Amino acid sequence: MSSDTKPAKSDDRLTFAWVIIAFAILPVVTAADYLTGFEFQFSIFYLVSIYLATWRGGWRLGVVVSLVSVVFSLTGDIASGAVYKTALVPWWNCLIALSFYLAMVWSLQRLHTFQRHLEKRVEERTAALRDEIQERKKLEQALLEVSEREQRRIGHDLHDSLCQHLTSAALAGQVLCDKLRAQDVKEAADCQQLVGIVEEGIDLARSLARGLAPVELDVLGLTATLRELARTTTQRSKMSCVFEMPQEVILVDTEAVVHLFRIAQEAVNNAVRHSAATTITIALHNTLEGVEMLVDDDGSGIPPATMRKSGMGLHIMRHRASMMGARFEITALKKGSRVRVVLPGSPATSQLHQP
Repeated sequence: MSSDTKPAKSDDRLTFAWVIIAFAILPVVTAADYLTGFEFQFSIFYLVSIYLATWRGGWRLGVVVSLVSVVFSLTGDIASGAVYKTALVPWWNCLIALSFYLAMVWSLQRLHTFQRHLEKRVEERTAALRDEIQERKKLEQALLEVSEREQRRIGHDLHDSLCQHLTSAALAGQVLCDKLRAQDVKEAADCQQLVGIVEEGIDLARSLARGLAPVELDVLGLTATLRELARTTTQRSKMSCVFEMPQEVILVDTEAVVHLFRIAQEAVNNAVRHSAATTITIALHNTLEGVEMLVDDDGSGIPPATMRKSGMGLHIMRHRASMMGARFEITALKKGSRVRVVLPGSPATSQLHQP
């Protein structure tokens, strides 16, 4: 049996139960009308049955219950000894009561139809919104993939093209320096200084290439790449950046590996630019919840006004975490701030080894 059939049958049973209750109320009201005498009017109490029948069973059932209510009401009055001046009086009273009941049935039916129409519109809007959210997620994922490919392409171009040209220039400059030095030309020192500047450019280009397309991420995995990120951050900034992994962390999802590295990279860059910290710690370890990555700094923390700026890239980190089904948190420490990412799952089923 399908899941759609079960709720439908359950609703049918509930409707049937309410209809039974509606009909069961009729003799109770009639009995009360009879016992109290015709001087007391109980016509209004039949509205309960009419309401239940119309709302749960539709206008046709409401009309039937209205007719039955009029008959029961007239029967109760006659049985209790009601005396009328003419024979037309009870029929006139029945006509007035029936008109009132039918007006109520019509009003309830219109209200019920409006409610169903409103519910249908809400369902349609909800479905459209759900589809739009899914479409936006697909678009955001595609944008991330394009961005990742473009970063890798630029990184490879920097490493394979620019670095090679700079290396050739440095070698040619060194040859020229050797010739000038052999001829005891005083400009040899200036030439050597120029070679040093070119070599610094080579190191900078390689560092940029590693940030855009870290080779270690493809060859050695997340652990080695995070360790390299800590090393290069220490070299390029005045901060001490360390990587900690108390135990072996295992992971097989290559997409999750890329997302975790990019989140760590963005968190470290944010700490370098905004926290005024002296130490940044990248930690990776297993927990009962799954694989946990922490990026802590001992700086001034991230001001709320800064966190709201899109330039911080916090929304990108959150989106990367959501794309791999991870939990993303930014919290304030006693001194500094913490970026925490928890990737749910059983670490024992994955295989990424510490080099």
